[in-house]
Amino acid sequence: MEFIQSKVYSNLYIVENPEKDSLLVKKAILEKIKEHLRTQHKQKNKLSYSNETDCIYFYEDGGRTLGFLGEAGTSYFIDNEEDLGGFVSEELGMYPEYRLAEFYYAPCNNDSSKICGEIGFYHEGEFVNTDSVKIQIKK
Repeated sequence: MEFIQSKVYSNLYIVENPEKDSLLVKKAILEKIKEHLRTQHKQKNKLSYSNETDCIYFYEDGGRTLGFLGEAGTSYFIDNEEDLGGFVSEELGMYPEYRLAEFYYAPCNNDSSKICGEIGFYHEGEFVNTDSVKIQIKK
């Protein structure tokens, strides 16, 4: 299993070859969230289906389609921004069945050295469950 961070959307990770065991995938995603938050990425670009910048998205590599300029799919967003109009469009929201998790977060109310949030897990586009997460951030 490999996490590839988008060069365009620093809060998007494409997961190649995810483990079959969903518990291993969840554990790996949680570790990647902790790593991401400790590096303090500043997200400038927003995905079209969300106005959130305080979110981290995880999608499985897949959804290959033959686009106007060649192959597309979730891996398209590693190097490219969403294309929302014109003759052909390509946006991450077109691939809900490849969504693995979304983590929405903010500084904890009682302790600014921690990040609090909820992570929603998905399987083949269907919501599975939500976990609350509190992560200590080293300053």
